[in-house]
Amino acid sequence: MYREVATYDWTPDSVRLIATPSAWAKSSLYYVQEVGHFRTLSTYFTEREGLDSFLVVYTLAGLGHLLYKEKSYSLKPGDVFFIDCMEYQRYAADPNNQWEILWVHLNGGAARAYYEQFRSSAGDPAVRLPHGTSVPSVIRELIQLHSRKDYRTELVSSKLLTGLLTELALAAQELEMPPAAERPGYIGDMARLLDRSFRERWTLDLLAERFAVSKYHLAKEFKRYTGFSPGEYLINVRITKAKELLKYSDLTVSEISRSVGVEHVTHFINLFKDRVGHTPLAYRRKWQRPK
Repeated sequence: MYREVATYDWTPDSVRLIATPSAWAKSSLYYVQEVGHFRTLSTYFTEREGLDSFLVVYTLAGLGHLLYKEKSYSLKPGDVFFIDCMEYQRYAADPNNQWEILWVHLNGGAARAYYEQFRSSAGDPAVRLPHGTSVPSVIRELIQLHSRKDYRTELVSSKLLTGLLTELALAAQELEMPPAAERPGYIGDMARLLDRSFRERWTLDLLAERFAVSKYHLAKEFKRYTGFSPGEYLINVRITKAKELLKYSDLTVSEISRSVGVEHVTHFINLFKDRVGHTPLAYRRKWQRPK
């Protein structure tokens, strides 16, 4: 059930634009619901829940406060928060600081998937963005687009929102990562080995011996930096090579199975169908050019 209590206390030069997306935009694109640039007064706050929207707020200056999922966060210049407005939230200006923010309510597309990825990586709804982030400039572009709408607005807005959501997800993932100089070199070496030697029978024990690392530590770190376990990474390399052979060669499925390092063709067919959604022959019929 939607509920909102707020004080609309911001300076006269502040901007709030409400959008009414078309049915096509709502079904097919990312779309803006509201977007703005506020210089808030000390009494400004919003408290709500039950709103079908995702909210991104970037702090330009001053100090704000967010209460979300029973945790409190202070918001300083360079901080951003990304929240699901179905959940209870309260955000407010600090009584002793004018809080200047850029913000956008958005929805559509895979917005929820981006939000869940962000929260899974960041752990918290509020993070500090790196210097030079494009987030404030993207929100400013969205404000300009929606202040003079034309036939381009919805498509360009969707493109900008895709970039915004991607940058937030990447920034959250980077929080989990140590500086590049501290990342273990064997991760890249191992990925390159699997890329070029995918026909060989690699096990976690063999890889751990090859790189002189505990197999449990190796598996954990490899997934941390690549997003895949070593076994899944190898399967993906094999499936990708199999796609190439199905499209551009006349090898049989059995021959392709052996050429990518899968001994039993039935196992290969099951792996391929599980990851591609088609059997190898169905994939070939769909993608191979007629002779």
